[in-house]
Amino acid sequence: MVNRQEDITLKVGGLEARVAAKGSGEPLVYLHGAFGYQAWHPFLDRLAANFRVYAPLHPGFDENATVDEIDDVLDLALYHYDLLDALGLDAPSVVGHFIGGMIAAEMAAIRPGSVRKLALAAPAGIWRDDAPGVDYFATPMDELRGVLFADANSDAAKALLPEPQDDLERGTQIIERARSLATVGKFLWPIPDKGIKKRLGRITAPTLVMVGGEDKVVPPAYGDEFAARINGATLQSFDGAGHMLMLEQPDRFADAITEFMQA
Repeated sequence: MVNRQEDITLKVGGLEARVAAKGSGEPLVYLHGAFGYQAWHPFLDRLAANFRVYAPLHPGFDENATVDEIDDVLDLALYHYDLLDALGLDAPSVVGHFIGGMIAAEMAAIRPGSVRKLALAAPAGIWRDDAPGVDYFATPMDELRGVLFADANSDAAKALLPEPQDDLERGTQIIERARSLATVGKFLWPIPDKGIKKRLGRITAPTLVMVGGEDKVVPPAYGDEFAARINGATLQSFDGAGHMLMLEQPDRFADAITEFMQA
């Protein structure tokens, strides 16, 4: 087994792609959300004990790469098909969180058979007037932990969004957030409904939908919506977890995915 994290850099459609990889076994691709993409987290280590895990950084989240060449969600899905080809992966299992979940679902819907198994955690892409969720674009920085986590004072919340110790750290946080929101906003703003609900019925990959029971960004109702529109999908709710469920409950999150992928 490969026990060290590897950093892979390759060209995808003229863009430089950075991919962290670890583990051995069946390939599993993790597509990150709008937060927590900077580090290799404990839940990824747990998954790497059973799979060869690939965790690419989406275009626009890297200070050296933009999303200027990616116009819409279709372009974003096509980019990720090309990324899988560049990595030599043929129909891997894919796990996606938030915008990463939307990308994963689009890939599985547009080209059924391109994804072996699919796991969606707090996926974006659908809009419900009765459950709009908190507008995290407008949330002040000092209130963000309370929006993303069920417990704003948990170790996981403080690790992701620590109190800045000086102006340099504060400025770095502001820049990283601005970069993330600018990229995510291109595909999700003003509302995240880009038509995926019409395509979810095309997904043939066995699918697990996971939601945080206290998610303020993607309320649990969206999990019901995704699961109802994907044939045979399984829905699992993580009580006591918010939007960053994979950081709040890493063992449970990794165990749920492992059990599902290996079934």
